[in-house]
Formats: sequence, structure tokens, C-alpha cells
Amino acid sequence: MLMLYSFPTPNGHKASILLEELGLTYAVHRVDLAAGENKRPDFLAISPITKIPALVEQLPGGRVRRLFGSGAILLHFAERTGRLLPEDEDERAEAMSWFMLGVSDLGPTAIDMQRFAARAPDRLPHAIDLYKGDLMRCYSALDERLGAAEHLAGASYSIADIACFPFIAVAAAAGGGGLLDRFANLKRWHDAVAARPAVRRGMAVPEMSVPEMAVPD
Repeated sequence: MLMLYSFPTPNGHKASILLEELGLTYAVHRVDLAAGENKRPDFLAISPITKIPALVEQLPGGRVRRLFGSGAILLHFAERTGRLLPEDEDERAEAMSWFMLGVSDLGPTAIDMQRFAARAPDRLPHAIDLYKGDLMRCYSALDERLGAAEHLAGASYSIADIACFPFIAVAAAAGGGGLLDRFANLKRWHDAVAARPAVRRGMAVPEMSVPEMAVPD
């Protein structure tokens, strides 16, 4: 039995897309971040730094396994099932590199951009410009890669695509499509991934929500 603790954010959607792509049976517990439910002791026992998504698995013999963080969940189940990671060593290396870009660069940069551009009580132009530049470099790198390959790993759809897609989808929706108009390869990939049935289902877990998000000019 898998219990996914999540909230409708790009990081939360990574985990639900993965589980849908793998066809795994799971239940969902919505963790209301706005209400501070991620700081309650029962959730901290699962995710000690308050972040979603997190996942708990009931194992034989009464054992319980926990995973917290979208990257850990994606990598664990890809390795465990032998799916969503290419067998070819070159493609696998590409998959891991772009997976880490999604987890370590694209996601955190987009979140920090949002904090400084839309949520900070005082505008800090230097911080906004810094994150804007970093975010545009991520978009440009993704666009260049997708001009040479169908998916981020190469021919195979993988956890690299799942790690990046939700942040591109939210930015595209928030920007009214203007962002993707500047990156033709990224748009082609976004539209193809968005059309996958498992992605559509995963983006609706725990419910469809496109938060307000600042988009670079």
C-alpha cells in the first residue's frame, strides 16, 4: 500500500505523474500547505524538513518505508521498477543529468523567483534579476537539448521529463503561452508530454490547481 502525501504544486505533481505512469495503486493524503499542515508533528515524522511530496509504503511484516522529496521518489521507483530510465548507458547518463537539472536547478530557481517576484513584501531587483537570469538559462538549455532529441534523455521518455515538466507547465499557464512561444523545441516537448494520459491524471492529483507564478519577461 502506497500513501502519497501531496499538494497541488509542481513538486507534488512530479510524484503523482510518476505513480500514474507506472500504473501503481496509491492513496492520496492532501497536505494543506497554506494551513501549515506540513509543520504538524505527524507529517514531520515523514518529511522532517516540511516538504511535499512524501510517500509511505506499508511493507510485509509490518515494516514501513518512507520517502520524502520528489527526486527521491522518482529515482527510487524508476530504479525499483526498471522503468522510466533508459537501458542504454548514454541515454541513461543524459537522463540523470537532466533529471538533476529539474530537481536541483529548474525547480528551486523557479520557486525562488516566485518568492522574490510575487511574494516578498519588498521588491529586491537584484535578487529578481539573478533568478530570472538563472531561470532563462534553464529554459534555453532545455530548448537546445530538445532541438536535438525527442525527450530529454534522447529517444526515451524518462524521469528527466517528469522532473522538469510540471514547472514548465505552470510557467506556461501563468505566462499565457508567451513563454513557450520563445522556445519552439520546449513548446513541442511540453505539448507532447501534456497530452500523455498519465500526465493528465497526475496533474489532477490531489486536484487541479495552477498557482500564480511570476514569469520572466
